[in-house]
Amino acid sequence: GLLLDLTFNTDFAQVEVDDAQVNLTRFNLFFPEKRDFFLENSGIFAFGNSGNPMEPPAYQMFFSRQIGIAESGSVPLVGGARLTGRVGSQTIGLMSVMTDAVPESSEFQSVDRELFSVARIKRDVGESNYIGAMVVDRRGHGPANTVMGVDGQFLIGQAWVWDASISRSFTEGPGGNDTAYHLGYRYSGENWGSILNHYAVGEESEASAGFITRTDYRSTEMYSGHTWRPDALGLRELSLYVGGKYASTITDNRLQDWSTGFFMSPSWRSGDNLSVLGNLGETVVDEAFKLAPDVEVPRGSYDNNHVGWFGGSSRARPLSAEVNGMVSQFYGGSLVSAGASATMALSPRFSITPGLSRNVAEVPGGEFTADISSLRASFSLSTRLFVNALVQHNSLDGDFSTNVRFNFIHRPGSDLYIVFTENRSDDIRGWSLTDRGLVTKLTYLMRF
Repeated sequence: GLLLDLTFNTDFAQVEVDDAQVNLTRFNLFFPEKRDFFLENSGIFAFGNSGNPMEPPAYQMFFSRQIGIAESGSVPLVGGARLTGRVGSQTIGLMSVMTDAVPESSEFQSVDRELFSVARIKRDVGESNYIGAMVVDRRGHGPANTVMGVDGQFLIGQAWVWDASISRSFTEGPGGNDTAYHLGYRYSGENWGSILNHYAVGEESEASAGFITRTDYRSTEMYSGHTWRPDALGLRELSLYVGGKYASTITDNRLQDWSTGFFMSPSWRSGDNLSVLGNLGETVVDEAFKLAPDVEVPRGSYDNNHVGWFGGSSRARPLSAEVNGMVSQFYGGSLVSAGASATMALSPRFSITPGLSRNVAEVPGGEFTADISSLRASFSLSTRLFVNALVQHNSLDGDFSTNVRFNFIHRPGSDLYIVFTENRSDDIRGWSLTDRGLVTKLTYLMRF
């Protein structure tokens, strides 16, 4: 059947703030979606394959965070509708959301009223295969942009999964009309595994309701490996993968990136895990960019070699931890990164997770240290009453944020939220207040 969701004057005050990140690249940061309305049935609107899950997607046809979130802050939603579900062997998803205009201010760049629309259909072909199509449209602020695409996934035998997609963008005015495509496979045998991704994003590709890391870009990556299941040292399995990547421009076939390396990952029956990786490579910077406020990386070719590791203990324990570290050649200099977090379940109802990450960069254009510290706490007063808090500090940006959320379920599906948010900035005056808010939200679920 089909499910229709309607929303009006939508407010997302109860949603946890984004986790702080440090941008050590020349590309935009990729933040995951946290808003319930866009998370529900979001898999229906996934298109094709985004590539390596450990990297931001090179091309994502639809990215819901383009709706209601601007560089300057949140944009009010006028309302929207979403229809999702199955009809026979077809999976259908239709969504249209309108955002309101925001006037220019000292903190906010003006935004016009916009309409975002998505139409998605997938048809089952056999038991584990599908072919589909999707159309994404954004209009109202800047040139109208429409992207159309078709994709498919096919299971061959018991272990081979092939997937392919191709899309074309159409943009009002000059430019913005080009093609992006992806072709890949995943092989998951009992002991052997392999993955291949080949994708390209045209020079004029534009997806204003999606996410594009870079254009005029073509990349092929392949990794293959073996998994052992030794009856020793409490190991559940040990995996070793090797492979590489080569990327170039489409227009003139100039090198953009290449890398080759290994990834080894033992995991234990206790739930503990460890991963070790090493990489040799090169990256090309076509245009100079700011790595930090006073640190510039000039155009050129740079070695991109690194070794790293990350591991974690079982989350079933009252005290669990995750740690990571990496040493890299970095834009003609070096980067040393380390991080750790620990989750302490002090009782069945109360847990806290402190975390700290540090990046120390030294490049010819300068040096800097970027720290992110955080403290997350969760307290269940009862099965209907919850308090969650997240405090974060980003030393590079000088931002200090506090987000406390109180949630009372006054009846099934209906909630009372009280949310306190405060942001401060570290400047010459000390921790000066940037903004502060206290929001109360009451929801009722009505069944017809």
